[in-house]
Amino acid sequence: MKPIYQIFGSENSLDLDLVFFIEKMPKTILEKLALSKELSQSIIPFFHEKEINANLAMQKNGHLVEVYKGTTDELNNALFYTYKNHNQKFENQITKLLVRDIDLKFLRSTRMILSFLSKTEHRILIKNALKGNLDEKIQALEKIDLNQITSFGKNTNHLDILKSIAFQLGQAISLHEEKELYTKNEIANAFPDLKKYLLREENSNFENLQKWFFNFITILKERSLKMKNKSEYKYEDENDVFEK
Repeated sequence: MKPIYQIFGSENSLDLDLVFFIEKMPKTILEKLALSKELSQSIIPFFHEKEINANLAMQKNGHLVEVYKGTTDELNNALFYTYKNHNQKFENQITKLLVRDIDLKFLRSTRMILSFLSKTEHRILIKNALKGNLDEKIQALEKIDLNQITSFGKNTNHLDILKSIAFQLGQAISLHEEKELYTKNEIANAFPDLKKYLLREENSNFENLQKWFFNFITILKERSLKMKNKSEYKYEDENDVFEK
């Protein structure tokens, strides 16, 4: 039986982001990785021009209940909202939206942003912060000035790093403002200052990115005071759904 898959994300993405829907999630990371690679191989002939970035997900009653990469609520809603951006082989597998967990988004974005910067001159600071608690991660973020970074790491495309940081900043801050954004164009329209980074334009001025980086930290610090859980956790509330 051929796998059911769905493309999602930005309509002008350089890679091909898609999700394979499976009946049972493998137990280990290695097994999940092996299955995603195996399923990707089966559709490569149809997508010669782009690199496939595959995810795995389980769906029940029109919404996701478990995912391989990312958080269930974000991937679920991204699949629903960006379905129309692509030529799809299958009908939209998502008919119900999940209530977004904003704290979880900030926790995940914090870890991702630090990871993006882990090959810079701040690598020791960041390595320790990634092993520490949220307060230590915030302290590390506060010590980083993007304008002062001289290298993002050997053999690292700094434009890709800046794009990824800008994307996470835009998504998290907009979600804090109760708006869900899932594409580069949506984020660029909401945050014009981030457009040049999202589009990977060559630019040595990181001032605008640093401004939103600082805003992210400010919001994170405020939210952290009321967080019930300051470590990343699994989105599991299957009852937080509503018809669309």
